Amino acid sequence: MKERIFQYLLEAGSGVSADQILGDVFRIHAPDSHSSNSILAGFLSRDARFAFTQGLWSLSSRSGEPGRFDPGRTAVLHLRCPDRAGALRDLRGALRFADGTVEEFTGSAAVKVMCRIRRKIENHILVAWSSRELRLWNGLLRARGLEACQGNTLYLRSLAARVLKRKPSQLQAEDMASGLGVSPADEDRACETVQHLHECWLLLLDRVPAESRQTPDSLREWMEGSAAAMDFSRFSFGPGFLRQLPEASGIYIMKDREGAVLYVGKSRNLKRRVSSYFTPHALSQSKIARIHERLHSIEVQQTGNEVEALLLEMRLIKQYLPAVNLQTEIHQRKTDRREGRNLLLFVTDAQSGRALIYFFRNGIFAGRLAARLGHPPPKRLREKIRVLFFGPGGSRGRHRVETWEKEIISRWFSSNLRRLNCLDVDEAKDFAAVLELLGHYLCDPDRLMHKVCYR
Repeated sequence: MKERIFQYLLEAGSGVSADQILGDVFRIHAPDSHSSNSILAGFLSRDARFAFTQGLWSLSSRSGEPGRFDPGRTAVLHLRCPDRAGALRDLRGALRFADGTVEEFTGSAAVKVMCRIRRKIENHILVAWSSRELRLWNGLLRARGLEACQGNTLYLRSLAARVLKRKPSQLQAEDMASGLGVSPADEDRACETVQHLHECWLLLLDRVPAESRQTPDSLREWMEGSAAAMDFSRFSFGPGFLRQLPEASGIYIMKDREGAVLYVGKSRNLKRRVSSYFTPHALSQSKIARIHERLHSIEVQQTGNEVEALLLEMRLIKQYLPAVNLQTEIHQRKTDRREGRNLLLFVTDAQSGRALIYFFRNGIFAGRLAARLGHPPPKRLREKIRVLFFGPGGSRGRHRVETWEKEIISRWFSSNLRRLNCLDVDEAKDFAAVLELLGHYLCDPDRLMHKVCYR
């Protein structure tokens, strides 16, 4: 209840009478002003965020004190996710901003629309139903060449599970609505749904102990419940280390007290993956229990993209032979990998302003080079293409790649080709045409962030 009043006063921006607050927020009509003030005082008198002066209720100067949790500075995200993973253009959603306005969007929204939305939620806490919605939202931002959300994020499903004493994996949005005594929203109406999620967010906050919602971190620790009680004293790190991990692709190395490598893993989101090792559910898994028996420290290393994380993981496994990693050999599959196709595949990195170009000759990985976005193809790249695809036999000067490396990259690109940009050398027919098309890609970085097909 307090959070709903807080949000109402934040949006009002000035003092409001008790009669008006009760009527607008709770549809309650007291017999007189004295009764209205008495009702509100019973809820708000001990909360330093609220002030009562000259017969009006408003937010005190302490409500925005640095370091305090301000539920008013939150943006609530709703996404209706497609059935097919990664189909960003099929997304439908809406964002409710701190000022109470709502903006609906689709996966095909223009860059300027997404840029405006991204700007409006800067420095706000983002509230989403689960990490999947955040992952898709960040994917949509990256597809538009925008920076993903790196700040504080809170998940409604985790909060609702803690408040309603349910398992997160078994909790749906309609279950949350039922547990809070409100009607579920129509998921086909994005604006209505995001308003509903915002209402549930405030109702859930009302049921959190006051000392646990002073800061986003204290609220997050309360939401994690028994997971927060994990004993970190035997490790060289604590919960703070997990919270500071980057939400980026890379590898993580787990070591014992003597510095020996126990396990090497990779992930497209290091923070989510490494944190998953420190939950009650994780401890019930035999492999993770083996890691915890000897674990002392963790090192992480970011990579430019997901496939580079795959390669680095396998190199480190071959180097250290960790006890818990079981697979150290990659066996070639006798499956169609688009045999005979000559392709250039592009993986862009907006932060570095570069694109990694992977060469496939006759469907087999044959090397990679980096090129700057917004610039024509450099001489080294042009020469690589000429020698590999248009030289005698296409073998002279080829990049030396081990069999396991070829297989890993070929498998990854085979399963992700539909969402990647590629240039078909065979369709281009000659060297000049390939260079012209390559120039279109590299000199058009905004479009290269999306799935485009130059031919």
